[in-house]
Amino acid sequence: PQPHSPSRPHTPPKTPPPYSHPPPSPPSPPPISLQFLQSRSIYQAIPADGIPNPFLASDNRPGPETELPDLLKGGHFRRAAERAVKDLLESPPNAAETILQLLYVRLACLILISRPDLAAAEAGPLTDLFARNPPGAEDVIALVSWDLRLLLVRLQSIGAADGGRRGIMALYALAGEVRSKLRAARFHKDDAAISTCSARLQDLGLIVCDTLVEMGELETATRHLDTLSGMNEDELAYRKALLRVRVGDVNGAREYAVKIQDQTRKRSFEALLKISAGDFSSALDAWQTLASEDPADELLAQNTAISLLYTGQILSARTMLEDLAQRLPTFPTLLFNLSTVYELCTERAVDRKTQLVHQSAAKAPSSDSGGWERSTFEFKL
Repeated sequence: PQPHSPSRPHTPPKTPPPYSHPPPSPPSPPPISLQFLQSRSIYQAIPADGIPNPFLASDNRPGPETELPDLLKGGHFRRAAERAVKDLLESPPNAAETILQLLYVRLACLILISRPDLAAAEAGPLTDLFARNPPGAEDVIALVSWDLRLLLVRLQSIGAADGGRRGIMALYALAGEVRSKLRAARFHKDDAAISTCSARLQDLGLIVCDTLVEMGELETATRHLDTLSGMNEDELAYRKALLRVRVGDVNGAREYAVKIQDQTRKRSFEALLKISAGDFSSALDAWQTLASEDPADELLAQNTAISLLYTGQILSARTMLEDLAQRLPTFPTLLFNLSTVYELCTERAVDRKTQLVHQSAAKAPSSDSGGWERSTFEFKL
């Protein structure tokens, strides 16, 4: 209302509308606390007694304050696992996404340094939460990345008394969850979600097959591949052919190999079949031809060297593997094959393998070969 002015007649002020409080806004959901993952008792010290001294004393080893991204980039996975736990314990309990990402890094690094036993034990609190499904568990599950979900399922099978069947059941349960999300995405016509869910279902189908192979259920794995739909036909033919080789059915493998469209993959598989049939000379010719066409392919070169070994040319195989060890990252299979050749061709195998340790420790750090730091057993020492 305005003040009375003598220039116009006085009118009474309008009655204001009844005052009402605005509706209260819904309370913000409380931040999710993952303090139960920040107990120091969960995480175990990683022993270094299996690491050869040249790696521990190398100038290439990272400094104590090296950040996690740099440790991962350099393939320092043992140190990265330690740093991930340090950062996890120092994070605020309500920084849920950060804590879960650091947990994933920790578990993945433990797998990469061949300590799945530690990873399985440290994943226990989170997998137990999923199994019990207490109030609020769904909020935590919603924050868990797809990669961490898959890793947790895999870790359930490690050391399990049921031979991995619990892991298979967990994979099928995860597939059911993805199918439910796919139906919702199709209902809402969410193309991005449809694409993501479809890709995840295909991944799960192949992961189930791999898990069955690890369990020794090769025939079941073959039948499982027959149930997959929407998969790349070339990939399916290749995997089925590999499985037939694993069960000793070379003729069945040839039937599937005919269906492989990728010519490089097909020729590689045909060379593998020659080895399976004991035709080592023909296999050597095939691998040498493939390796000459793609000198940078480490797998082709290694298979050529192994074929040389099978044909009795052990010194040529040794020379070829030593050349690979000089110019390529130290892949685990390369270390194993070269160490085996040393055992076969010299009484000073331990000295040769020790030299290989020093050579590997002197290489520039890289994550390309599964890690820079190597364990003693990888050199068969």
